[in-house]
Amino acid sequence: MSTSTEYSQSFASTWFATARDALALKPEPYARLGHGKASIRQGIAIVVVVGLIIGLVAALVALPGLFRSPAAEVDNALNRITQMLQQYRSFGGQTSPEMQQFMDEYRRSIETFRPFIDQILAIHAPLPSFFERFFRWIAVLFTSPFALLAKWLSISIWIMLFARLLGGRGGAIHYLNASALSVIPHLLGVLTFIPCIGGLLALVGSIWGLAMQYKAVQVTHNMSQGRAIAAVLLPYILLLLLVGLIAALLAIGIAAMVSSVTNPGSSQM
Repeated sequence: MSTSTEYSQSFASTWFATARDALALKPEPYARLGHGKASIRQGIAIVVVVGLIIGLVAALVALPGLFRSPAAEVDNALNRITQMLQQYRSFGGQTSPEMQQFMDEYRRSIETFRPFIDQILAIHAPLPSFFERFFRWIAVLFTSPFALLAKWLSISIWIMLFARLLGGRGGAIHYLNASALSVIPHLLGVLTFIPCIGGLLALVGSIWGLAMQYKAVQVTHNMSQGRAIAAVLLPYILLLLLVGLIAALLAIGIAAMVSSVTNPGSSQM
């Protein structure tokens, strides 16, 4: 019994030290995972554990809503407007007349539709509303690991592709194992429920994760600092360019449609 306990404590302390050194961007944990046994199990295990922690925290944050009626959720939505204004003013922000008018109109529109919302909520559903909320709550808990796994794989595969194009020669499994450490900072994303600073902490976690991806590329592919940075950033740069191109094409198409509607005679000439 004591032997198993000691083993569990040693295992936990080893992984805690690995996570700590990886967050500090020390090369040792990336080298240990990137040059060990060619198996993806370690990488997947890291991502799944982090995803379960994220899902557990998100489920705990959403737990009060499980016992709150849908009508109370509507009231909560109305109260958030007042809270946002109070938080904005507490940080010295000045509400312009236009913004105040917009917030007042927004609140009045919700209050206007409140009777219709109450009628919809009164419709009999196949399942009691509590069980519907319970199943959604369970989904938050158990879908988080799969969502994080899909996100990590999609990002890592593109980074690995650009690393190969830039001269990297590391193995795919070794890099994926090392890059799995980059999901650890995303634990900060569970703090988004904290007003004002939650979103900032999530952004810090994302940037930190990119820095850890850079270290994984540099160690496993034996690349220079500049090429490793390029391999990490190029997928995001290309994505931004693609989004910008699609937005430009949509803007041109909408402008052409508006022009043909407002000036129907010009197109016939």
